[in-house]
Amino acid sequence: MADGINVHTDTVFVDHSADVKARMDANAGKALEAMGIKAVNLILWQMRQGFGKPIRQRGNLQRDVQYSVDKGARCVYVGNTLTYAPYVHDGTRKMAARPYITNALTGEQHKEDLKKVAEAYLQIGFKEHNIPPEGL
Repeated sequence: MADGINVHTDTVFVDHSADVKARMDANAGKALEAMGIKAVNLILWQMRQGFGKPIRQRGNLQRDVQYSVDKGARCVYVGNTLTYAPYVHDGTRKMAARPYITNALTGEQHKEDLKKVAEAYLQIGFKEHNIPPEGL
């Protein structure tokens, strides 16, 4: 303090935790939706490419692949509702299994793809220039 000059600053902290929580909740919902869409696309690719010939007679099983989001539990459910889907997926005594859902979602690259989708959407609003990458 030379020559009697005082410098005084006040620091003010503003609580933005409610805004951050609201953004995180919104992003989580968007991330779950995007992961559901990506999972369906991975399953459809597996059904078309993964077993030497496509899993298709009339296309009903492919058209039935769907997802639903439980935002409360923060879960995405993917699968089929057709009664014969488990027989195609798990096989029978007379037909080999074609685990199109398991194979589509458990491979390391596919897990990484789903993780990237989640990360992109969870970061929205928390980083500069965080537009989700194309193709997600």
